[in-house]
Amino acid sequence: MTMKAYINNIPHKIKKDETILEFVRRVENNKNAIPTMCQDDRLDNFGSCRVCSVEVAREKNGETKTVASCHTPVSDGFYIYPDTDKIKRLRKNIVELVLTDYPSDKVFPDEGKAATEFQKTIAQIGIPDIRYPKGEIHLDLDKDTEHPYIKSDLSQCINCYRCVRACEEIQGEMVLGMSGRGFATSIIKGFDTTFDLSACVSCGACVQTCPTEALTDKFTTKTLIPDKTVQTTCTYCGVGCQLEVSVIDGEIKGIQAPETAEVNYGHTCLKGRFAFQFYNHPDRLKEPLIKKNGKFEPVSWDEAYDFIAPKLSKIKTEFGSDSIGAISSSRATNEENYLMQKFIRTVINTNNIDGCARVCHAPTAYGMQQAFGTGAATNSINDLDQTNAILVFGANPTEAHPVTGAKIKQLFMKGVTSIVVDPVKTKLAKLAQYHLQLRPGTNVAILNMMAHYIIKENLIHPEFIKQHTEFYKEFKEHVIDLDMDELEILTSVSKDLVKDAAIAYAKADNAMEFHGLGVTEHYQGSKTVMLLSNLALMTGNIGRNGVGLNPLRGQNNVQGAADMGIQPHQTAGYMDVNNPDVQKYFTSKYGVKMPTKEGLKIPEMINETIAGNFKALWIMGEDTLMTDPNSNHIRKAFEKLDLLVVQELFMSATAEMADVVLPASSYFEKNGTFTNGERRVQRVNKVVEPIGNSKPDGQIIIDMMYKMGYKQPTGRTYEAPQILAEIADVIPFMKGITWERLGTNGLQWPVAEDGTDTKYIHKDGAFKRGKGKFHNFDFEETPELVEHRAKYPFILTTARQLEHYNSGTMTRRTDNQTLSPSDYLEINPLDAGKKGLSAGDSVRIFSDRGSVEIPIKLNYTVKPGVVRTTFHQPDIFINIITGDVGDKETLTPEYKVVAVDFEKV
Repeated sequence: MTMKAYINNIPHKIKKDETILEFVRRVENNKNAIPTMCQDDRLDNFGSCRVCSVEVAREKNGETKTVASCHTPVSDGFYIYPDTDKIKRLRKNIVELVLTDYPSDKVFPDEGKAATEFQKTIAQIGIPDIRYPKGEIHLDLDKDTEHPYIKSDLSQCINCYRCVRACEEIQGEMVLGMSGRGFATSIIKGFDTTFDLSACVSCGACVQTCPTEALTDKFTTKTLIPDKTVQTTCTYCGVGCQLEVSVIDGEIKGIQAPETAEVNYGHTCLKGRFAFQFYNHPDRLKEPLIKKNGKFEPVSWDEAYDFIAPKLSKIKTEFGSDSIGAISSSRATNEENYLMQKFIRTVINTNNIDGCARVCHAPTAYGMQQAFGTGAATNSINDLDQTNAILVFGANPTEAHPVTGAKIKQLFMKGVTSIVVDPVKTKLAKLAQYHLQLRPGTNVAILNMMAHYIIKENLIHPEFIKQHTEFYKEFKEHVIDLDMDELEILTSVSKDLVKDAAIAYAKADNAMEFHGLGVTEHYQGSKTVMLLSNLALMTGNIGRNGVGLNPLRGQNNVQGAADMGIQPHQTAGYMDVNNPDVQKYFTSKYGVKMPTKEGLKIPEMINETIAGNFKALWIMGEDTLMTDPNSNHIRKAFEKLDLLVVQELFMSATAEMADVVLPASSYFEKNGTFTNGERRVQRVNKVVEPIGNSKPDGQIIIDMMYKMGYKQPTGRTYEAPQILAEIADVIPFMKGITWERLGTNGLQWPVAEDGTDTKYIHKDGAFKRGKGKFHNFDFEETPELVEHRAKYPFILTTARQLEHYNSGTMTRRTDNQTLSPSDYLEINPLDAGKKGLSAGDSVRIFSDRGSVEIPIKLNYTVKPGVVRTTFHQPDIFINIITGDVGDKETLTPEYKVVAVDFEKV
């Protein structure tokens, strides 16, 4: 039987779990069909203002009662009257009471400003005559303008509680609260302090939800009257938030988060929302530069190309194609990464192409390919709504992936089974039911312990193992006989705690795993990924909603760059470059015979340069000198190159060493796509024109293709939709992707030819490799500690900071630098005491490779014997002291275990 309700006596179908407000809005296709004040679609309905009240009867023209439509469920047979005279009087009276404590000059929009949400509500309801005495408390409240981004003028606060709820329900920080009673009621930050002195993480959720100008940002984003707004994808982390960018007179003036975005639902972090002013910073590179007599001189694009092309041709002729290579960029679009690998493989004719996945998630791709056949996230972030347990392993998403981190944090606080494996007591670790605070570098040991206890307690999924996996018997025989007492000492984690955590994971109906660089940036990184895969396989936690392995990709397009073939052993679409059939396939697609030899990884390129065998390197959007380990080793290699070409936004440390620097356009200045950590391909839409004489990276590559004799089939101009069509023709799992189909929320690969995408993969145990494969490994101590621990007794581990993004090239040129102006070294107070250190001191931290000076913070988040630092500031250059040890399979550097010592400066 069809369920229906009536609006002004006209029947309409109702949907399950719909409120009256949602019902009326849907039917009338008008979000403002019923006015509201305290309601926000992203928040739990609160029902405090009663402006959304309607009259409801059980029969036509029957007796009515007044209810708040925002939290009253619509029921079969309801007769709803949204705009009776009684309701209009009620709404007007409510607004009249609010206006007694509201500045009279803010009832209407200021000249040149758009109306606030509250001003629109006033206009919709009608401005009442105010019969009540004016309040005095709110009108005298001081403004808070000290924070670099967020400002408050609480004289305009209407006590709707939306900011308080957003801080709690969206971000999970609980920084904002309400204090006082009556007219003295007001919002407070922390313990009644200012935004900049509170624990605010500057996400701006409170600003976006505030219906007045009580909370604003420095850009007055809510009240801008833009010439246009453009939706695009954020350039910072792998979450892939959608942004709504306001443009006035050709300049970006503010950013909001669209509430219809499936990835971020109207939320973003401070980088996505506020850190955009790098795009037109005075430091932007605006002209091509050639180094002459040790100094850069501006030249035309033709001069730059005429300098590069003959040099590359000469090197190719004299030393062979394999003496040339490129490092591509996860900050560039899929289309640009695709063109870069195509340029290297067709024009240069080598597989020497690599990218920043080499220094972050290459072990994820390799390890998951060995276990499942596909090296990407198995599930969607929205599956968090369907999980019963969350295992966060070697990741700090509240800092590095803030929007996803906030979602996980919400579930931790609500009581989901929560396990964190991390040597640092992160925010999530403090909330977790189980925190396994292991010694850095012992991931393999702790996972062997977890597997041991799951088998011992008979919590495996025998049917799944039998039908969909192989090599379980060998794996079981390996872990069942391991000595738990020995591993307890090795990992520094109680075996009883590990047992409890393992049981909790295995007993959950649905368990999701998330991992980050604390898994991959290790000597046994790939092995750790394979052992994490074992956990999912042995418990059947894969192939359905709410489960799986979900790597938290570091940069915005790490996933996409790998998809596009930015690795020396695999082409676009992860095809083996050593396979003759793959070589024939790409020869037919590209019209040029493909290279047959596997290429060099970044560390191999560096070593071959020092050995004198590698002569030319083209770097697109990577500050390799600052971000790769052992900076002095990298510098030595760059000094030996015959040609170093760098495409960049700014004069980075790497660009300073280049022979040619080419000014690239930022993501605001071009079209393309990014692929986030859940395989979601999303559009990057051009917002403003390129700065100065810069060009999109894709245009630069196409120009060079033509300069060196290769005619790109899509033509001389970089047109992202056309390049995307070529990608869809080449990569089978992207077959159904078109620019138009991506729309505003993108598609998750694999995408069928008809455009159907995939929310989770390996459905019902259908793995790409046939069956899921169990692996078994023993713990092996990293050579870094074996060789250096005696002389350097402390373990340094590195981490990202919320305010910054890797080398900080962009964020350091925004007010994020004001919020976090320096890298720092976290030291346990017990270690600091032994070294005679106090808060505020600086130390010289040194390793076998070199030393740097850095300020310290005393913090119990790290155990004695372990220190932690961030790596964003060039004045510190922390990678001077990191080492050459890397993951055995992928050569990903071991940033998480560095043998060091330190002394007071």
